[in-house]
Amino acid sequence: MQALTTSERDGLANMLRERKQMMRDEIREGLAKMRAEGHEDVLAGTPDAGDEGLAMLVTEVTNAEVARDAAELRDILAAEARIASGRYAICIDCEEPIPYARLAAYPTAKRCIGCQEIHEAARGRARPA
Repeated sequence: MQALTTSERDGLANMLRERKQMMRDEIREGLAKMRAEGHEDVLAGTPDAGDEGLAMLVTEVTNAEVARDAAELRDILAAEARIASGRYAICIDCEEPIPYARLAAYPTAKRCIGCQEIHEAARGRARPA
């Protein structure tokens, strides 16, 4: 399997930079939303049990969105560190090159498809039933 060309690597690095900025913006927006729409604000007025449940759901969804965006930002930063160290596009498990097509679809990929499938299968077995 061939290593990435300079053009491919630079294009992927640019995709990562753009996505990083988008994630930072979404995290800022989510945190601002959490501050602006506090639990009490969602309940505004005389709450009933349904209102309380809805307020909790809105708060939990916003928290989950921010957590998801933060996790993606961490993945992007890790991919950028691999680019800087010369380890980008090399599977962290088998050390074989990760194909460009996989990286174009998922620029933060740290494993080749085969190793990712093994990793996910192992994680699935490790979870309690």
